[in-house]
Amino acid sequence: MRGRFLFTVLLALMIITPVTGNNSVVTAEEEEPADPCEAEPQQPCENQTTLYIWSTGQSSHWAHFNSSDERNIQGNQLQNEKNSGVINIDYRFTMKPALLPKLNMTPDGEVRFTFNIFLQGDWTNNDNDGPCQADCEELNISLLSGANEIVRQHLPGVTTGWNSIIFTHTLEENELFWDSSTGNPTVAIEMKVKGDRQQTSPITVSGEIANFSMKLSGEDSAKIELPIEPSTWSVEFQAEEELNPPVEQPGFLALMSVGALTMAAVYMPMSRKESQK
Repeated sequence: MRGRFLFTVLLALMIITPVTGNNSVVTAEEEEPADPCEAEPQQPCENQTTLYIWSTGQSSHWAHFNSSDERNIQGNQLQNEKNSGVINIDYRFTMKPALLPKLNMTPDGEVRFTFNIFLQGDWTNNDNDGPCQADCEELNISLLSGANEIVRQHLPGVTTGWNSIIFTHTLEENELFWDSSTGNPTVAIEMKVKGDRQQTSPITVSGEIANFSMKLSGEDSAKIELPIEPSTWSVEFQAEEELNPPVEQPGFLALMSVGALTMAAVYMPMSRKESQK
């Protein structure tokens, strides 16, 4: 009886134990680096929440969260100049590589923008103070999370020469969560500046050239500081169900089978003994 009982219990355990494959074991060699940003230095992390903008020149622009980039243009400055006519500024600094972690911003937190921009020429329409009629556009700086525009800041108060531009935006409730698959950030800078420099005689010129120049993020000349909520970096927020998959439970039929086998192992020998009396 004892042998039959033990056999039945072992069979029951085999039925209710889930079979899984591809189990991974984390060893000491696979420990995470001490610096959370070391593995992905261009991604945001607990100690790295400022977005920086970079460029190789006129055609390639990008952004990321590392405060340096060796591909950045020498001199750390974008420059556009034209003697006569309109310069159309439409820079899009989209994060590359694309955003990996999900981001959750602090409620009522402020995004802080810092830029240094040089201007020359005219950019205000129909003010009788330059060549612009209906073909110019004043400075606008925008931040987008994917297709969602977080803020578009109109900046009419800039002047000729270098402008130190600092402004903030308080986040609303629908702007707090940035999903990694749909919330890749972009910084957009738009403006139309017009020049009217012309040769009026063999030795004289009149009017002004159009010039738009901007410092990039080297030496913190341009940056967007994000109020990322510290709980963003928790394992629970970043991976929730993926890191804690539900444990498979034995089905109803399996439990019924276990009960039947156990009952058979215990009571059948007893009934045989009683019948032999």
